[in-house]
Amino acid sequence: MDIRINAWIFLFAGLHTAVAQYVSQGGRFEVDNRKGCAALAVTITNTNLITSGYCTGLNPCEMNWGDGTPVQTNVFSHTYNQPGTYTLTILYQTIGPDQIVITVTPNQPPAFELYTCNGNQVQVRVTDTAYDAYIINYNDASPEVQVPKGSMAVNNHTFASPGAKNISVRGKDVNAADNCMAATQPFTALPALPTPAVTELRVTGSTGIDQDFTAAPNVLYRLEIATNNNATFQFMQNVYNQSSVSLSGLRTDDNYYCFRLGSFDRCANNVTSYSNTICSADMDLTLLSLENSLTWATHPAGISNYTIERNNTVLAVVGSSPFSDTDVTCKTGYCYQLISNYANGSRSISAIKCGVAFSSAVPSPVVNTTAQISENGVELVWLQDPAFIPQEYSILKKPAGGNYSLLGSTTTPTFTDNSFTIVEASCYRIDYRDVCGNSAAPGSDVCPVVLQATLNPDNSIQLNWSAYTGWQNGVNHYRVNKYNQTGVLLQTFNNGLSTTVTDNTPDPDNQVYRYEVRAIANDAGLGEAISNTVEVIKEPKLFYPTAFTPDGQGPAENEVFRVFGQYFAAFELRIFNRWGELMFVTNSTDMGWDGRYQGREQPEGTYAFVARITDLAGRTFTRSGSVVLLRKK
Repeated sequence: MDIRINAWIFLFAGLHTAVAQYVSQGGRFEVDNRKGCAALAVTITNTNLITSGYCTGLNPCEMNWGDGTPVQTNVFSHTYNQPGTYTLTILYQTIGPDQIVITVTPNQPPAFELYTCNGNQVQVRVTDTAYDAYIINYNDASPEVQVPKGSMAVNNHTFASPGAKNISVRGKDVNAADNCMAATQPFTALPALPTPAVTELRVTGSTGIDQDFTAAPNVLYRLEIATNNNATFQFMQNVYNQSSVSLSGLRTDDNYYCFRLGSFDRCANNVTSYSNTICSADMDLTLLSLENSLTWATHPAGISNYTIERNNTVLAVVGSSPFSDTDVTCKTGYCYQLISNYANGSRSISAIKCGVAFSSAVPSPVVNTTAQISENGVELVWLQDPAFIPQEYSILKKPAGGNYSLLGSTTTPTFTDNSFTIVEASCYRIDYRDVCGNSAAPGSDVCPVVLQATLNPDNSIQLNWSAYTGWQNGVNHYRVNKYNQTGVLLQTFNNGLSTTVTDNTPDPDNQVYRYEVRAIANDAGLGEAISNTVEVIKEPKLFYPTAFTPDGQGPAENEVFRVFGQYFAAFELRIFNRWGELMFVTNSTDMGWDGRYQGREQPEGTYAFVARITDLAGRTFTRSGSVVLLRKK
């Protein structure tokens, strides 16, 4: 018999001792366990192996379990909860101590792999090596199977029926308690291994290919490869519990590769069925004048057609190589990818090939620019002929009566001039050079709408603005928007092509107005040119009589003296006699003075008043005057 087999039989016997007893160093006591996984229960089964009468009520012993717990008297069982090495000591009266070493190992469920085989079979391979041996339980009423660690930790088992199963594996050391935690994995027994399917192949670079496939769990597959054909396959690698693989070390710019996946019965060591075959494509890009030409090589078997993507968007679907893309722009980068579409739904995606097209066409000038004035300056947004791709825009600026000079540059069709002022009222021009290195003709002048407002003595508001230029086909009409202080739109004036408006609309509730002018283009899609915003604050009006007659003879409005007006947010009225004595105070315009002070009528004469007003704009005014108190004889 082989020496290794003899050694395993010996180990196996050690692992299966029914109820082991372990004797202390001095031979005085024994325990049922001296090694095992946490938590390990240890029981002192006999304290009088060579003595008698010890560790009883009349002759007690002290047990020190060695793990930091208090010393106990005549306690014969203890659980070690943490991994470690401990010394259990029993102190016998008159004859001294005896001890034994207790080893507690981490309670780690072992790692193992399951392989599906034909005929409802499974192969269990234990990859863990932390224990001396491993016990496999198939949970189908069959006996547990024990295998040693290492290369022999393999076992095949046949289930009585297909379907869902649970397989458990736990570890066990020699001369140790069988108390270690088991790892359990679900498993599905199958009468026959299913045929896999390769769903997608992707060339990831000049040396790499990724593949996706449908594969059953716990089935071992063999990936095979053929170079520049689909017949002479060779083994490449095993695939297990994966739905994708990444391959390297290939030459995808010089060759195309075909692949298939075989279901492998590990119990019988043979391939039972193969997947579909899928092949990469070796695609090349050639740049011509205003033309990008694509050619490719692959095995056509099973391919329905080819999809060509440009910059991640479908460009065309074709039946074979080659293909020419003539819808290109000079000095513009294009990236192409070829997708081989198989009749079974699989796809093979080529590497991405990129290049920069070239052309010599002269670009069109910028003739449609929209200017919008804001607190940050003026923003310019323009439309440009999409047939030409700008390399950089140049924004030129000139003050009224001046010449154009370079203000700045941008690569996007928008620019904000933070230095714009209403006083200067500058105009702009957009020039550019395209990616081909060709310069466009100078763009059209762009002059923003500049709005001014004047408050007339009658509190009407006069608005005037400059005509907008910047659109090739001009302005269709102007619209004036009127807002209150909080930004609520109050009124809109549609003004045709006139550049002036007089606003005399009565409005007792709003004192502060904000106006803006919007120019609407004749051509759709140009947006609205927006002027600066002007704020106008109407003046509060104060009204009061020069005399009043508080004599009870009417009319009623002459019986009290009131100060009233428009746009009051806060109000205070004080009235004084000729000696400066305060006669009356009120905070309401609805409350007037009836000519009395402390209930007594005051004499005829002239009285001074001071009105303190806070208007709706938050401004505070003080107004003073006088009123004559009269009484009819």
